[in-house]
Amino acid sequence: MVLKTPRDLFVHELKQMYYVENRLVDVLEELAAETPDEKLAKGFSSHRDETRQQVERLERVFREIGETPEEAESGALDGLLRDHEEFKREVGSDDLKTPFNLTAGIKTERVEITAYQSLITLANEIDFEGDVKDPLEANLDEEKDTLRSLEKIQKGSSIKNVIQNLL
Repeated sequence: MVLKTPRDLFVHELKQMYYVENRLVDVLEELAAETPDEKLAKGFSSHRDETRQQVERLERVFREIGETPEEAESGALDGLLRDHEEFKREVGSDDLKTPFNLTAGIKTERVEITAYQSLITLANEIDFEGDVKDPLEANLDEEKDTLRSLEKIQKGSSIKNVIQNLL
């Protein structure tokens, strides 16, 4: 598809976000299972459930604009996933999984936040109403909350203790 209009760009970015959220449902399951820190693992599980709801919201947006939910690959997410797979092959200490997975989560949240901000900006330019913007804004708010939670964990003593023990 050749992108010619702001609506075309919106649909393209919406498809990428749909791809991202669908992939993250599975990735968050994996992160929860492989992260030794119980609090962080529980957070990944909780965010997986939230991400399922975000997928449903994106499907509503597709319906509102008369499009069929469809995925378009996201190079940003695919790059982060390749980094994670490479890390899993190279890691020699289970203690490194927690800080790595925490940082991977933070990076992913920032990518998602930027993508939702872009979608909302385009929705405003196109004059899409609340039925399109409200689900996107709800997803954005949840992503921001998740980022704040991950940053709080990152600053917390349990992660610092893990890193200190490795030094």
